[in-house]
Amino acid sequence: MRILYKVGALFSAVLIVVASLVGCGSPNSEERTRTVTDIMGAEVEIPTEVDEVINLYPFGCQMMAGLGLEDYLVGISEDTIETGWIEEMCPKIKDIPTYSDEVSAETLLAANPDIVFCGDPDYAEELRGKGVPCITFAYLSIDDLKFNVRLLGEVLGDDAKEKCDLYLQYLDEQIADVHDALDGVITERETMHYINAANDKGFYKTAGAGSTTDYCAQLSFVDLSTAPLIEFPESKVDPEALLATDPENVIIGGRYQHVIYDDILAADEWQHIAAIENGNVFKIPMGLSAWNRYSLETALLIPWTASVVYPDQYEFDAVHETIEFYKTFMGYELTEEQAQYMIEGLTPLGEKEISSR
Repeated sequence: MRILYKVGALFSAVLIVVASLVGCGSPNSEERTRTVTDIMGAEVEIPTEVDEVINLYPFGCQMMAGLGLEDYLVGISEDTIETGWIEEMCPKIKDIPTYSDEVSAETLLAANPDIVFCGDPDYAEELRGKGVPCITFAYLSIDDLKFNVRLLGEVLGDDAKEKCDLYLQYLDEQIADVHDALDGVITERETMHYINAANDKGFYKTAGAGSTTDYCAQLSFVDLSTAPLIEFPESKVDPEALLATDPENVIIGGRYQHVIYDDILAADEWQHIAAIENGNVFKIPMGLSAWNRYSLETALLIPWTASVVYPDQYEFDAVHETIEFYKTFMGYELTEEQAQYMIEGLTPLGEKEISSR
């Protein structure tokens, strides 16, 4: 009987331990996934731990590289490498497999990433329907940019979240700095025409009301000349209507900016426009992408724009801020010469991206 009692007691103890282990294990099994909400309001179930990401949105890839998060990337958009600067500051980017924005669900499933980002909500929904955990990652305004940086931090967690939070703080500080300096000082905002020179489409490929460019101009205390004429997603303005606004400033951004810059200074129809007469034509700096595109460098574009339009009212040490920006977020320290090249829209070798047709 004593032996039976001891065996019975031992068996009961084992059952208690097993039960407790099972009880502790259940929540862990349930916590293998979690749910996040993307920019379109879609609830997406993703792994608790995200280590491998395929990003099909070019600016999303540049954002991750710009935040020093390239080690998460196991696949990028084939349009990610826009300038020589991203290869200079993030050489790993060249070795990451590339995908088109129409890559099949089967190909993505075979690559087996923890998460996929893409810029098209319909495509994201289609991929999710085929078993790919896909989040829409796109933005058209400063608020959208903030949402996606915050979402990126939530998805990746830990150190990545800290870096994303740091960027959001920096962006808000830059916006506040411009506001504090110019609010009440600028009583009549200057006008500005923006030329999108990502490709060779002339002087009238631009952006209008509701675009990211419009939001950035407003935060720089500048009125976009095209805002009363066209609305997003329109990108072409009528030449006669634009010239009638007589813009006081022109900014040109993109790979063809040097070509377009030379052209506009020589164009007959522009000779009596205020921006040309007063020498207020500016080329936008080029970093991981052109600062005027959907990029982290929006945080630099806003104070830079304010400083070139209102040099007597707002001071911005572009070389210093550019060096500190990439050092802080990428861990890459530009030389003063490199920073100056970037500000002038040049390549890491100090050359024009495109100098002629």
